Amino acid sequence: MKILGYIPARIGSKGIKRKNLAKLNGKPLIYYTVKFAKKMKPSIYPFVSTDSRKILNYTNSLLKEKNNYIRPKSLSTDKSKHADGLLHAIKWLKVKKKLEFDAVMLLQPTSPIREISEMRSAINAFKKSKTKSLLGVRLVKEHPSEMIKYSKSQWGFLIKHNFKLEGRQNYKRNFYKIDGSLYICKVDFIKKNKLFFKENNSTLFVLKNKKLIDIDSNLDLKVAENLLKSKRWQLSFSRMKRF
Repeated sequence: MKILGYIPARIGSKGIKRKNLAKLNGKPLIYYTVKFAKKMKPSIYPFVSTDSRKILNYTNSLLKEKNNYIRPKSLSTDKSKHADGLLHAIKWLKVKKKLEFDAVMLLQPTSPIREISEMRSAINAFKKSKTKSLLGVRLVKEHPSEMIKYSKSQWGFLIKHNFKLEGRQNYKRNFYKIDGSLYICKVDFIKKNKLFFKENNSTLFVLKNKKLIDIDSNLDLKVAENLLKSKRWQLSFSRMKRF
């Protein structure tokens, strides 16, 4: 199975200016995802989709598979969907590089911390299953029963719960959230649905890595920097340096 490692990296962003080039431990944020993608070869074919010549030149310096693809500005706005950008890239790769793929692994630079072994396991699970879409999830720390929806003067619990009959120690721990570090799907699936996953049509892969983080603010960058400096991550990261 040929899998495209699709790395979307536009130059614009709201939370952090030029986020994909923001420094994390002295390296641009996108460095960590490109490095990870290269380590995952030959399981995936790394490909960066960007509207920035600066990002393209930098990532080309890291990858052997050079490309001169620049994503159209119309697919690089705040409202642009990853699926649309991906489908455009797939067409470009077919025409310009004579490359076709069976599946796609979406690798967002905002998730700089991934475990190689865990991601390989996810790919193997995807290949062995009959599913056309797989997404990473992780157990939530906050239980939905304690979450409140609030609008003006009105508020209520997100889900119904009888606090008199059940203490929090007895909550069922089967609630998960989607983690942005892992999405895999067949090319025909995304062509049909324009989505990477679909409820009750996609397989869930439970991620155990407790250091997962999604970069959306400068505070997230600080947290990620501390995580990257941890001894356990340094051991894992040192194995990625050989490329």
